[in-house]
Order: sequence, then structure tokens, then C-alpha cells
Amino acid sequence: MLTKKSGLASDRYFVLTLFLACLPAHAYMPLNTEDAGTTAKGGYQVEQYFYRVLQVGQNSTDSGSVSSGQDYEGSGNAKAFPFAFSGGLTDNIDLQFTSTYYLQPLGSFSRVGNYTLNLKWRFMGDGETGLNLTLRPQLIAPASTSQQVYGIGNAAWNYGLTFVASQFSENYELHFNAGYLRAPYNKAYTVGFSEEANRTNLYSVSFAPVWNISPEWKIALDGGITTNPSESDPSMTRYGLVALMYSPTKDLSFGLSYQRNANTFEAAWGGSGEYVSRVQVGVTYRFD
Repeated sequence: MLTKKSGLASDRYFVLTLFLACLPAHAYMPLNTEDAGTTAKGGYQVEQYFYRVLQVGQNSTDSGSVSSGQDYEGSGNAKAFPFAFSGGLTDNIDLQFTSTYYLQPLGSFSRVGNYTLNLKWRFMGDGETGLNLTLRPQLIAPASTSQQVYGIGNAAWNYGLTFVASQFSENYELHFNAGYLRAPYNKAYTVGFSEEANRTNLYSVSFAPVWNISPEWKIALDGGITTNPSESDPSMTRYGLVALMYSPTKDLSFGLSYQRNANTFEAAWGGSGEYVSRVQVGVTYRFD
């Protein structure tokens, strides 16, 4: 049965898993902060990942991302398989489709959701050296009302825009994102079983240094600040992430990351306090 909003208060266990996140047009899954590179004309890229979300603390903090459309907003833990397919329209423009298959939570809804279309335009740089700048508009299809109730999407059209700046060098890379998401939802139904009102205008900034420790191995840190989706909470959400990436060939990459979302950077980067954690692992395959 669908859960409509009522006057009853509910506990606020509200999670957004970043995406990843979060899966926009990442060249650096499993990071949340994407790079300014694009899939070349005639090329394709497939990303298949698995993540697990765990909440730590009786009243775990609100956690959010404004970039992916792959977000989980439910009460409790989650397990899911986010998928992304990208194709190069030109050498500096690519198009990406994403969706997510949920193993958890369980409910009377389709297990597949978060259908997202992303267009990525690199308007400065070659995608491999020096300073590169990119814009990525996105469109997120509505979830069903049952999916919204369980926190795996909003039952309304959503859209956003992300600015990406990347500096590429031989031994390291620096990536910066600034994003906006317009995230309305069906107000006749709860979001993740919460009675609280959500903000529809969400903003975020993030930064990720990546070190090329060998031709095959990379390590990365990723951190950012996001608008708290809950209207009643004026605080911002912070996250910290560490990642390891292995590319045995130029066409195949594996990624592993651990992330914390919290109300403070101290808790997000391993200190004490309530937080939401996410472990993510997966593979990226590129082909012509």
C-alpha cells in the first residue's frame, strides 16, 4: 500500500548515496567528483558497480548529492547495482544513460529505477592534458509513487547542471565540481517514509585529487559539501571518500571506494559521530 503524507511524525533516517554516485558521466568511478574527459566520437563505455549503504548511529545524519540521480533516500540500509552506458557523439560531447537495480530495500515497487540522461560537453581542453572545462546537464525521469515512498527516486521530473574543471598532469590530476539540482517530488506521498518537507533546490561543491602511482594504479581522495535535502535542517552535508583504481589495460578499469557522509568533516573523514557509510566496487569497460 502506498504511504500518503499525514500529520504523524516519523524518525528521520534520510540517506542520499552520492553517486554515484553516484553515476553521472564518470571517467573516474568509483569517485563522486567526475573529471572533464569525454568519450571520444564512435567510442562507448559501460560501467557496472555495486554499492552497500550502512547507517551508523540511532539518528544517522542526512546525506546528499546533487549530481547523479542514483540516490537512495530511504529509512535503513541499501544494496544496489548502478549501471551506466555512454557513447561519444563528437570528440568533446558524449551522451550517457543510467539506471539502478535495487536489492534492498524491499517493497511493492519495481526493482529498477533512477533513469537518468546526461549530456557532457567539454568546451575547453583535450580531455587528457592541462586544464579542461566541462558542462554536464542532466534529466532524471520520474520514479513511481511507491518508489518515492521507499526512497529510491522522486515521483516527478528532475533536472540539473554540473560544472567540471580538471587539471591533468603526468603524476597527478585535480578535479573540481560545482552542481545544481532541481529536485521536486510528489508532495502527496512521503519520501523515504519521512513526513518532513524537502528542499527542491540543491547545491554542491566537491574536490578530488588523484595520484597516478603507476601506469596501472591510481589512488584518490574525494570530499565535498552538499545542501541538506531536509527543509528543517539548515546544516550542510559533508562527505569524505578514499578510492583505489586499477586499469590492467586502457579499455578496462576496476574501482573500489569507501565513503562517509556526515554533518561534520571530522566525522566524514573518520572521526567520531553519526554518519552514513557507503562501500562501492565495480568495473568500467571501454570499446569502439
